[in-house]
Amino acid sequence: MFLALKPVKKEPTLSDKAYLTIRNAIIIGDIAAGAVLTEERLSAELSVSRTPLRAALGRLTAEGLLESKGKSMAVTKISAEDAIKISAVRQNIELLGIESLRGNVTNHLLRQLHECVREQRKIQMLNADDYALYIQLDYQFHTMLARETHNQYLLDMVELINMHSSRCLMLSTTLQKSAKAAVDEHENIVNSLEENDIDAAMQAMKKHIKGVQMRQYN
Repeated sequence: MFLALKPVKKEPTLSDKAYLTIRNAIIIGDIAAGAVLTEERLSAELSVSRTPLRAALGRLTAEGLLESKGKSMAVTKISAEDAIKISAVRQNIELLGIESLRGNVTNHLLRQLHECVREQRKIQMLNADDYALYIQLDYQFHTMLARETHNQYLLDMVELINMHSSRCLMLSTTLQKSAKAAVDEHENIVNSLEENDIDAAMQAMKKHIKGVQMRQYN
């Protein structure tokens, strides 16, 4: 006999908050690649005790953002070769996501995607804050698509690969001049979905990811 259990509302823990703070700082480059992090310093700066901090650092290590350096942790570095590998994996996962939306594109999703594109177009890309907001909206666009598939495994992979892709974007020197082309590609994806043309949306996504890769170091 099974008990009827009510869903548990999960509030962010101290570990969750520490994880997100450190992760976001790494992605946007506030904590540089190769930087050495110590528990003592992080605990003091974040006002978090060692136990939840260690859990957060464990998650970041498992996701490939940190690596062990003796008793300390260091932010992993990403090379041009890594960026190519990330792009290859990302393309396959994101195309699967679009294919999974066949027959399931809702007006709610389309409104969210259009709004995301509009907000990206407003960004002038003049300073670090603009770059960080652009990266945040870019991540939001891609994970929004994956979330709509209702496939948690796919969403987890899209979130992870886009996290590393976001780092590549921030570490490149071409983000300012490449942003408009990327947003145009986002809009093409949304327009194809709005026309219920999944095949065209998949081609638009493929073109977008290849374009991102080409623009990063050119």
